[in-house]
Amino acid sequence: MKQNTTRKDKPRSGFTLFEVVIAVAILLGSITALFQLLTLGHRSLTQAQFRTDAVLLADLKMNEAVAGIITLQSTSEDESEDYPGWLWSLTVDDAGVDDLLQVTITVRRDATSVAAEHEYSATRFIRDPQIFLDAALGEES
Repeated sequence: MKQNTTRKDKPRSGFTLFEVVIAVAILLGSITALFQLLTLGHRSLTQAQFRTDAVLLADLKMNEAVAGIITLQSTSEDESEDYPGWLWSLTVDDAGVDDLLQVTITVRRDATSVAAEHEYSATRFIRDPQIFLDAALGEES
């Protein structure tokens, strides 16, 4: 005896249009999320590089000031030769204790198309180098 087979009894041989649309939507959503993660990662990398450059430049200028390469006088913003695009300034204040100076280096990079403005300050308390110069001159005479 032959059985009557209808369309309902046949196995499906492909995807429906609805399933394809859902699959494409999931794929596009995943690609969008990955693109956003890559953009965020690149922005974070750039900001981390700028922060690192700021700390290194401030440390370099502070060491130059302590070593006497830069005179210990307050200066306005000056372009850095070592780090193009960065400005630095030096502030020298009395620390409130005899023969002690508060030296502050501030480095700044203006906002660019890549990232926002970055600024970093480093402060160090050092003995006034004029004391050592006066003592050396006093011993010579």
